[in-house]
Amino acid sequence: MSRRFFIPALILVAVSLAPLADALWAQAVAQETQQAQQAAPGFWSLVFSKGGVVTWVIALLSAVGVQIAAIKLYEFYRMDIFRPQGFEAALSDMRRGNTSGLAARLDALVHPAAPLIAFALSQSHGDKLSAAVLREELTRRAQFLVRHLSRQIWVLELIAASAPLFGLLGTVLGMIVAFQGVGQGIGGADTALLASGIWEALLTTAFGLGVALPFSILAAIFNNAVDGVRDMVEDALTEILVRAETKAQG
Repeated sequence: MSRRFFIPALILVAVSLAPLADALWAQAVAQETQQAQQAAPGFWSLVFSKGGVVTWVIALLSAVGVQIAAIKLYEFYRMDIFRPQGFEAALSDMRRGNTSGLAARLDALVHPAAPLIAFALSQSHGDKLSAAVLREELTRRAQFLVRHLSRQIWVLELIAASAPLFGLLGTVLGMIVAFQGVGQGIGGADTALLASGIWEALLTTAFGLGVALPFSILAAIFNNAVDGVRDMVEDALTEILVRAETKAQG
């Protein structure tokens, strides 16, 4: 074959094989990308492998907080703290003056404030204690009730406050290591190396914030429930004492 026909034929073959070559190249790139994605560690693997000791401290705080939150949720649910319809109905009857058999009805409720109100009603009607002594005794029992309901909520508040600080500590330590390597000339002025060190350091802050947020919400829910019980108890006891003093003076 002469050169005059060989070169056009070669060009024709190359043009015809170009789509096939592009398809093979695209397939190879897709396979390499898929392998890289499969080989790349997940978020939690990166957190615990790059975060260091600080990450494990945050995880330990989270494990403790989950157990306490579960216990408090069970206790509040069992004591009808989140659904005090029966207790509120009894208080409504008391305010309307329907106190006949109300003390026994309150003692049958599972709400933790019900026995206290029942005791206050029985003492105010029986004149077993003086007004001053009864007031002091009811104050003592009400304070004990609030302290009992507020147990271990401070642990959730502590976790919510300290987890972001531990995360920030891990980030600062990671940034120190990253910039120390740049300052000592390790890797030259490679911005990719610096960026890698920075985002690895930021993992602990993200982990700390992710742990703190749910515990902050749970602590607010529990504190709000305790405040609701405190308000109901204070209002009911004040009304009982005022009625008892009015009756004694009259």
